[in-house]
Amino acid sequence: MTALLFVGALLLIAVASELFTNAVEWAGHLLHLGAGATGSLLAALGTALPETMVVIVALVGGATGSNQIATGAVLGSSFLLLTLGGALTGVALLTRRGNRRLQVEPAQVRRDLGVFLSAFGCAVASTLLSRPERVVVGILLLLLYAGYARAALGERGGPGEAPEPLHFVRWRSGPPPVVVVVVQLLAGAILLTVGSGLFVDAIHSAATSLGLNPLVLAVIAVPFATELPETLNSVLWIRSGDDGLALGNVAGAAAFQACILGFLGVTFTTWDLGAAGLISAGCAFATGLYLLGLLRDGRAHGGWLLVAALPWLGFVVAELALGGRLG
Repeated sequence: MTALLFVGALLLIAVASELFTNAVEWAGHLLHLGAGATGSLLAALGTALPETMVVIVALVGGATGSNQIATGAVLGSSFLLLTLGGALTGVALLTRRGNRRLQVEPAQVRRDLGVFLSAFGCAVASTLLSRPERVVVGILLLLLYAGYARAALGERGGPGEAPEPLHFVRWRSGPPPVVVVVVQLLAGAILLTVGSGLFVDAIHSAATSLGLNPLVLAVIAVPFATELPETLNSVLWIRSGDDGLALGNVAGAAAFQACILGFLGVTFTTWDLGAAGLISAGCAFATGLYLLGLLRDGRAHGGWLLVAALPWLGFVVAELALGGRLG
């Protein structure tokens, strides 16, 4: 029964993510936002909303282990997104005809990854602080993201090429009505809420029956349900030559997660990371530094992006070797 709940929740989250992200892309197109702003903000929001809902639902539910599930989702999302997301981008580059190098604006790299590293580092370091002090850190994370969003929105561009047809009116030619875009956004958000609730229940049930640490299971399992469907969008953007959108979808989402999910984690959970949480956080931070150095001039061969997957693979192998009891 737990396996069916996992699969059902994952499928629901995947469908909801596709609806939401498709609508977000059209919103960016209709607002004439530049590729960097659309990728780093709007598409990144679609990528980050599922795990945000997992954290919120876990905290609101208040069941045993929910605090650890929320903490694991906060840490695991950036961990998987930067590692496997970066590696899948490298695979897409290596299989792309012609140019196999990622080419983006260096300013976008510094902005997105710089905000991630600053926010994520502060969030992890705040585990040493008291609850009132962590609340102050959480507010600072929100202010940091507000400044980041303002800077990204300052990058405007022309209407560009239209996204894939809006799913709710795929048969319609031309731009969809704004009201339909909003309706699809809301539908995606509602389905994400339902799917996230089911997934939290499945994680708690599996952790209880297997005797595993819910935080560890959430670090590994939640990101697969919440990140991979939208990470694949980056692969498609790479194949179509939209490198700026692809990077924004990964690095911009990581910035969102570090600031917004970091705010939820440090403010509303006990923020007790444990050994597994600290290890995954260290790996995520190191991967962010690696990508920032690799892309400092806005270019990188796809083969070097594959290296980003090594920390996550090592973490999973260690978990399997220790029977899921690293934390």
